[in-house]
Amino acid sequence: MKDNRKAEAVAAARHEIARRIARFCTSLSPEEFDALLDRMAKVQWKYEVMPVKSYPAEVEPQPRELLE
Repeated sequence: MKDNRKAEAVAAARHEIARRIARFCTSLSPEEFDALLDRMAKVQWKYEVMPVKSYPAEVEPQPRELLE
């Protein structure tokens, strides 16, 4: 079931990416364009499923008087 959802999500991302970039990639062959779409869709899916988490901001140092 998870693989089915992944395939659907990748296909939807691929379709959306193709719609947006087709006019800019006219110099690519159909095979190159398909390979580009596959790669971009997989990256899109990866970052939707496993988003990059920001690291916590460093804690500001306390004045020495408060620590003693």
